[in-house]
Amino acid sequence: MNGHETVQPPLDDASVASDPVRASTAEIKSVIASMIAEEGERNSAAGTALDRNCAHDRVRWAILERIMDGTYQPGERLKELTLAREFHLSQAPVREALRKLEAIGVVKSEPYRGARVRELSPTELRDAYQLRGILEQAATEFIADFPEEAVRTLETEYAAMRAAVTAGDLQGVACHNRNFHRCIVERCQNQEILRAWKSLGICMRARLNVQRRLDRLPEAILSHQPIIDALRTGNLRYAGQLLRDHSFGFVSDLV
Repeated sequence: MNGHETVQPPLDDASVASDPVRASTAEIKSVIASMIAEEGERNSAAGTALDRNCAHDRVRWAILERIMDGTYQPGERLKELTLAREFHLSQAPVREALRKLEAIGVVKSEPYRGARVRELSPTELRDAYQLRGILEQAATEFIADFPEEAVRTLETEYAAMRAAVTAGDLQGVACHNRNFHRCIVERCQNQEILRAWKSLGICMRARLNVQRRLDRLPEAILSHQPIIDALRTGNLRYAGQLLRDHSFGFVSDLV
């Protein structure tokens, strides 16, 4: 078989609907769709095309979806042969999919032991969130204005985050948090800041680690409200400081 073999659909939404921790399938698909689009933009800038029917890429997104929704847990082994049989492929495209996932830090391969879902260390989580805080503070310096429509979007995402915490929906917490912060950063007129922020993969990192401190999440989530208030009044400088403090504080709550 070659790299363009037909791949079966990765997940059946109905099969996960009854599990509250895996109830955010639509949000996961939205995040992955965004990642695919961003990769397409990078490939276009580099003069290469993204083939959405390429077997190894489709397997890659399917595995990533399962990692994000909790089907594959940190430390779990990903067997090439088992995956190849499931997707009716040879092992070559599965191996390439795992290689690409290793390149973005969600899978770890070891000689003679195969690939496993990588568990991010507290240090890596800390570094990513601190960098996010720095980038988001910088982003507010390049935002001309923050309209009421954008404020309402933040309020919607904030309410969804709180509801997700109450429901124990870890993926929902991670993805609504990402949407909240992305709504702010996307208004930044400095595209390099936006590109660097996207590269952090915060939603994915949060989903792999947020379960460590679920009991402390409600308090951490509340720090989004002052950010909304500052942006509503147009105090972008103060909002930037709050965003930085929020990210640094969120790390201390999770690690």
